[in-house]
Amino acid sequence: MKGVYKTESVRSAEKAAIAEVGEDALIERAAACLYARIKRLPQKRIVVFAGGGNNGSDALSLARLLVADGRECKIYLCAQKRNAFVGARIEALRALGADMTELQNVDGIIVTENDIVVDGMLGIGCSRPLVGVMAEAAQKINASGAYTIAVDIPSGLDSDTGRPYGLCVEADETATFIAVKQGLLIGTARSYCGRITLYEIDVDAGEPDYYIAEENDLRLPPRKTVSNKGNYGNVRIIAGSPTLIGASMLAHESASAALRGGAGYAVLCVPRSLAAVYQSRVKEEMLYFMPDVDGMISYDENAICDVMRKASSIVIGMGMGKNSDLPRIINYIARSFDGTLVIDGDGLNALAGDLSIVKDHKSRLILTPHVVEFARLCGDDIGLSVLPDTERTAELARRLNAVIAMKSATTVISDGKKTFINLTGTPAMAKAGSGDVLGGLTGALAAKGDPLMSTVRACYFFGKAGEAAEKDRGETSVLASDIIIKFSDIPDRAVFI
Repeated sequence: MKGVYKTESVRSAEKAAIAEVGEDALIERAAACLYARIKRLPQKRIVVFAGGGNNGSDALSLARLLVADGRECKIYLCAQKRNAFVGARIEALRALGADMTELQNVDGIIVTENDIVVDGMLGIGCSRPLVGVMAEAAQKINASGAYTIAVDIPSGLDSDTGRPYGLCVEADETATFIAVKQGLLIGTARSYCGRITLYEIDVDAGEPDYYIAEENDLRLPPRKTVSNKGNYGNVRIIAGSPTLIGASMLAHESASAALRGGAGYAVLCVPRSLAAVYQSRVKEEMLYFMPDVDGMISYDENAICDVMRKASSIVIGMGMGKNSDLPRIINYIARSFDGTLVIDGDGLNALAGDLSIVKDHKSRLILTPHVVEFARLCGDDIGLSVLPDTERTAELARRLNAVIAMKSATTVISDGKKTFINLTGTPAMAKAGSGDVLGGLTGALAAKGDPLMSTVRACYFFGKAGEAAEKDRGETSVLASDIIIKFSDIPDRAVFI
């Protein structure tokens, strides 16, 4: 597993390292890493933008190495207020006769698409919008088409929230030091950071605040030679309404595909009045027809008990619409069912008005909201600014004693004690039905597995399947059903048995 860190954790590790080896040593280590990276790139001219803090020191030490090596290097000094480390490096560059300009305005800046730009204006200490020549320089960099490398973090980006303060440098690559900061991965950061490379520079970052699970962390144990389908879990999916049949069908297909991941049974529980619709589509798996009123599943304790009987996990909410009985159904299952309950889609909408519906739940609870559904659960005003949030995801998980997967381009998964960040997936998956499929997959993997790691597995491999579907269909044409098909190929990569 890879570690992800809060800014304060990185600062603590950096402070301890400075006390041991000195700040100059850390600056030179960072510069050496940048220098080795740039030497591997084909561009001949390097343009360095340096601020007045430690980020600028790294960039200027890099510039000194480049100039000493005879490389064509133009340096723009972007801050009048400078710390001692920056001042010393400016003097060293002057002694080498470096091409260096005190930037008063951007009129004289020359950057072309054939250059490498090194963004060393502001680092993790940035806590305000870019202004003055730095803002103008960022605009110039972004418009240039040059290959841009950000030093530690793109200038203008918050290293904890992943949100730009306003204008932000759009890097093709971010060379980050000591540890991966959470602000490089969440919020809208991945639109600004490009490829992220970690250089630890011989500093121990300590215990991570969050984790990124990798494929080798997510392997499931092989099935026993003497076993049957009853050993591997029974998934029940309560879904469907007259206007949203497609969503529940996709959830069902997802659970069916995820049988390769461990579940022995998948049963789709749908409105009785819509039986003909589902009977014409379902082949391998089973159906259970629930009492309904005008196609909306109704509260019936006998039917709910039938669903719970023999179930290992229950997934509820996909395509159920605005069902007035849904809160009561969720409440009854949560308090009575001793397996795993996955709530998605309209089930989350039912909870948004009253989280006490799942208070004192007996079930192992998993919620899979996208960012707007998450905001509703937290009682937030809904707006386009809603973004993934590690702290609030963990807080809601603790509050509900549940696993929360806050879905976005970066998905945050937490049980309130341990938090994972998932980076797999592609913009091609931003289609109606994708979240419903993930809900079904999560239920299948959680049928016999730990709720947290089952959710992490589901998010990871769902994203990988989406990436594979994009290769076949292209970025704009992937459907949720295409992702399901590609998920069935995942076991061939020695992940599932």
